[in-house]
Amino acid sequence: MAKISVLAPQVANMIAAGEVVERPASAVKELIENAVDAGADAVTVEIRQGGAAYIRVTDNGCGMDSEDAQAAFLRHATSKIRYEGDLNAIRTLGFRGEALAAIAAVSKIDLFTKPPAAPTGFHVAVEGGEIVEAEETGCPDGTTVVVKDLFYNTPARMKFLKKDSTEAAYVEAAAEGAALARPSLSVKLIKDGKEGLYTPGDGNMLSALYAVYGRDFTRQLAALSGSQRDVQAGGYISRPSFSRANRGMQSFFVNGRPVRSKLLTAAVDQAYQGRLTGGRFPACFLSLRVSPSAVDVNVHPAKLEVKFAREREVFSAVYQFITAALDSADPLRPEPETERRTVGPTQPEPPRRQEAAPKTGYRPRLFTFPEGRPQGGEPLKSGGQIPYQTKFQPAGPGRGDSNQPLPPKETWTESTRAVQPAGGPTSLIPEAKTPVEPQTQPDSVVLPEQPEPRKETPEFRVIGEIFSTYILVQTQDSLVMIDKHAAHERMIYNRLRQNAGGGDGQTLLTPQRVSLSRREKEVLLENESLLSQAGFAIEDFGQGALMIRQTPMYLEGEDIGYVLSDIAGQLLEGKTPRAEAYEKILKSVACKAAVKAGGFTSPEEQENFVARLLADPQVRSCPHGRPTLFVLSQGEIEKQFKRTL
Repeated sequence: MAKISVLAPQVANMIAAGEVVERPASAVKELIENAVDAGADAVTVEIRQGGAAYIRVTDNGCGMDSEDAQAAFLRHATSKIRYEGDLNAIRTLGFRGEALAAIAAVSKIDLFTKPPAAPTGFHVAVEGGEIVEAEETGCPDGTTVVVKDLFYNTPARMKFLKKDSTEAAYVEAAAEGAALARPSLSVKLIKDGKEGLYTPGDGNMLSALYAVYGRDFTRQLAALSGSQRDVQAGGYISRPSFSRANRGMQSFFVNGRPVRSKLLTAAVDQAYQGRLTGGRFPACFLSLRVSPSAVDVNVHPAKLEVKFAREREVFSAVYQFITAALDSADPLRPEPETERRTVGPTQPEPPRRQEAAPKTGYRPRLFTFPEGRPQGGEPLKSGGQIPYQTKFQPAGPGRGDSNQPLPPKETWTESTRAVQPAGGPTSLIPEAKTPVEPQTQPDSVVLPEQPEPRKETPEFRVIGEIFSTYILVQTQDSLVMIDKHAAHERMIYNRLRQNAGGGDGQTLLTPQRVSLSRREKEVLLENESLLSQAGFAIEDFGQGALMIRQTPMYLEGEDIGYVLSDIAGQLLEGKTPRAEAYEKILKSVACKAAVKAGGFTSPEEQENFVARLLADPQVRSCPHGRPTLFVLSQGEIEKQFKRTL
């Protein structure tokens, strides 16, 4: 009996559809591309229930006659190419002739189309890839495609779809990508009856960016343009004062096609090297024009990736274009009086955010300990003094005899700014407060309590700090090296976790508007209750923005947009249980609020910090699992010097 058989056309079409139509956003992307290729300059996209139940894409393009309208649903049927040589110079977005056939194989479609010169239009109804109705009808010029019940006949594909709001965010991203790739195309998105996006289609990418992200974001951008050999570029990049925790605000377009490219990403990273701190990413909207024969757009089933024939030239050109734009946008760079550059909307530029202090400088916000009871110990005494002693007091001017016990530290103050307490030196450590008992709300997350360990502070002496990162401590028989960022992060995380739902937040005197990608904004609004438990108060402010009215008190002075972008990135990693999502939020807040490696810390802060850490066995690893300290015993040191065997 033969083991190999030829698949039925319907089965083959459904398999092929899986490569092209991954989710509703895939269908929207393909239909918008068809509209662009049909000469449309305006497209309206409407979705319901994330697009799984209903998608409508209407354009004002050239339309089709009755014969073409029916042939468009056949596999490999296209008007974009005729001969083999056409594949060497693709100038259209679609060319495989698979879009309508793939979508129709896994949905129910109604197509209405009419050329401008035709007296009537034509309607084609398709279910599961089979044409069930074809008739003349009245309709406006152009083409309208209505897709219903996507994946109705492929339940295996349906179960992998995410929540309606998440799928809608993917559709929004596809619509935004089309609008930014083709600024001359007016894109309108209607989501569950409400307008979610509208771009004017005036040919200016900045206008499209303004419609997608809003005014405040466009103020952060610098124009980019250039031409080098066969590579022409235009677009906008963010100044170094603006950054995000992920690449959600980086988009690349090649010959009007939204693409992903590791080559272009690497060029952007290289251009910003030395201008951004580690783990931060700029916004970049880069449109390239290259010869169609110098780029392969057929290396990905959904045409999302491209391959350049001369990668080195493209990399070099993009790097130089971005570097030149960043240099020109430098606020300290003088500009000729007769040629003032205008970047973004013509409003005054906002003040630049203060950059991080250099490694040898003074960092104005250090070791702000979480309020209340030290983890595992008794409540702090009056005045916030830490009840511990050590016989190892380093000698030095104003420090007293090295054999004397260490005196109690200065009074803690609530402000994270330097405050002079009565009779003592300045302190950057907040005043102790009475612990706030967690208030359990109906929709709140209750985390399991951690046991309170017994507080025992060993005798120690702070030797100093190396690499502005690690604190060296001598105990009676060991050398302890402490990663101050990891340890401080754990302290803040423990406090946040202990006070889950207790409202460790501070109201902002002036609410802050934060620009985010639509996917980031959507996931944050979905988890608004969890963010509230962590100390945030957020509101939808439209145009890819949130209004922040309250933040966790530990984030004073931090870039709130960067913190929320990082939290959104964590939540977008996949389907996350509620408790796990809350843990991710707490970990992200703790990481961003903790003192950073490279920041300056005074000897007094080091001693207070070490005392707190050594007294708490729960601060032995950061929330992500990295160790906070490393212990080298006296015996191990003596073995290294061959004093013992």
